Amino acid sequence: MFLRTSRARLDLLYCLLIFLGGCFIFRKESYNPNKTEDKRTESKTFTSAKVDKIIKTAKSYQGTPYKYGGTSSSGMDCSGLVTVAFNAADLKLPRVSADMATVGKVLKIKELRLGDLVFFKTSSEDRINHVGIVSAIKSETDIVFIHTSDSGVRENNLFEKYYQRTFVKATRPF
Repeated sequence: MFLRTSRARLDLLYCLLIFLGGCFIFRKESYNPNKTEDKRTESKTFTSAKVDKIIKTAKSYQGTPYKYGGTSSSGMDCSGLVTVAFNAADLKLPRVSADMATVGKVLKIKELRLGDLVFFKTSSEDRINHVGIVSAIKSETDIVFIHTSDSGVRENNLFEKYYQRTFVKATRPF
């Protein structure tokens, strides 16, 4: 029979080892239990076209007055601006800034990209109460975000003293 010779047995064993080794390699690539990165950061939904749409939409509201709970050109608050801008790109976020801060991968300032969210504590409350969208990165110390302040929708530099003092964290939500 075929397996009676030692050469045939060695050939079969060699083929079996190659087959099993190939299966092990493919399994390692598709499943890695040590991989801890946030799946939302790998989403193909957060494309450059969508980021452009988010920023363009947010900028179209520049000068809109502040209105608590507002989400229109007659008035909006900070999380309303973020919600409207992300909805324009078919991306859904929670409505409140403190809840938005729980979505996505936390970033260091040097990791920021356009469309990332920046969060602040601007009141005596012990929770995040303000959010903005990174709208321009001119240099490591000139990062601009769009948000709604008491004076309406506007852009500010993240490195202004007030925002450095109240900054809490940044995230990439998708």
